[in-house]
Amino acid sequence: VIGKAVMLDEIINYVQSLQRQVE
Repeated sequence: VIGKAVMLDEIINYVQSLQRQVE
């Protein structure tokens, strides 16, 4: 569960970084 949570956090950070680039 912890591993999945960390992976989800990394994905969220990645998506947020892409959104910042789009803006």
